[in-house]
Amino acid sequence: MHPRNPYRIPPDFRQLAKAYPPLEPCLISHEEGASSIDFRDKDSQRRLTEALLHRDFGISLDIPANRLCPPVPNRLNYVLWIQDLTSSTERLLGSRPVLGMDIGTGASAIYPLLCCKLNPDWSLIATDVDKVSLNSARSNVEKNGLLERIQVYETNPEAPIFAPLHEDPNARVDFTMCNPPFYSSHEDVAASADTKEFEPNAVCTGADVEMITPGGESSFVQRMVDESIQLKDRCQWYTSMLGKMSSVTEVVGVLREHAIENYGITEFVQGSTRRWAVAWSFSDFRLPDAIARIANPQLQALMPPRNPLRQPFQFPEPDIHRLTEILSAVLASVDGARVVKADTSDASRFIISATKNTWSRGARRKQKQSAEDLPATEQFAPNLVCCVRWIIPDVSQGGQTETYLECQWVQGRDRPLFEAFSSHVSRKATAALHPAPAP
Repeated sequence: MHPRNPYRIPPDFRQLAKAYPPLEPCLISHEEGASSIDFRDKDSQRRLTEALLHRDFGISLDIPANRLCPPVPNRLNYVLWIQDLTSSTERLLGSRPVLGMDIGTGASAIYPLLCCKLNPDWSLIATDVDKVSLNSARSNVEKNGLLERIQVYETNPEAPIFAPLHEDPNARVDFTMCNPPFYSSHEDVAASADTKEFEPNAVCTGADVEMITPGGESSFVQRMVDESIQLKDRCQWYTSMLGKMSSVTEVVGVLREHAIENYGITEFVQGSTRRWAVAWSFSDFRLPDAIARIANPQLQALMPPRNPLRQPFQFPEPDIHRLTEILSAVLASVDGARVVKADTSDASRFIISATKNTWSRGARRKQKQSAEDLPATEQFAPNLVCCVRWIIPDVSQGGQTETYLECQWVQGRDRPLFEAFSSHVSRKATAALHPAPAP
């Protein structure tokens, strides 16, 4: 589960029922005094979802009996990851209102409701093709007093997936999210049920329109990728959840085929159930590895390149004040770069922004030429923003024993330029820490 997900610790069902009495008749008592519910009973499943949303988020929800009942912990995982994506760019853009789009919002409209309850400055466009789901979604939005922040938008299966962006050429969003229909046919649904693709020990209440799409989820998300190539940076982060590991392989394959190298993968775990999500962008904002990469060994070949680069140093007793002074001097020596403190609580962490390559060998050779003699495209390299910091070991915790100089890529399009900058800073820091003896 996401580190900020409160359901990492299973809820006390008895206490939950006190906060939401309609859950009480669904409780099952165990000999050791604990309580649970029957996850195979659709009414119990609905009362649990209602109870968690009511107690923890102040959300009141009605779901038609023939539509999917969303498990809250799993849905919250996705929303928290979206928060991570948007906050990673806020470091450069600053805090501002955020507009997202939920593709196939469903009868519950749970993603827009959670997004808006957790983030007062967010608004959502919620699309769907099913009239039953649309009517229910509108009712749930109105019931929770969010009509001014959530627009429920009706589309149809033949329309583009990102229909609101196609219809309004001036429209832009900060993110899209989607929990696409997993399956390609009823036979696929049956086969997945046999292999426990559904929530563990749970009954599925979804309608065909929510669960089945031609080609399955992978095909649907590949259509999203194709459309995003037309829309480009009119969305900051395109994302989708995936229910099958094989779909991750297929979607990342399509991203790579289109040379979309700015992407990230995450994994959501709820009990024995795993889901994945993929994000991609045409912007030059770069994600930290904690957001964009996972440790699942079966998916390592699909991971994007690491954005932080680390140089190890061995110090018997690292002096953070001396190290910070050296790093500050090294960064200040980079011609044409602007250095600011990134975090007042961490004096050893800097943000450096450079618009001109002054550190590579090629750049140093060009410095010997007159700038007027160079083509305009060669006078300035693509924009580069990095976070540079020292990582000091906490020996008392029995962890790492090496000190690291870390250079985190935050913004830019030229990876070799970033790698050259990181190497330059590491060499300069090494020279300052271990100066050559005087002749």
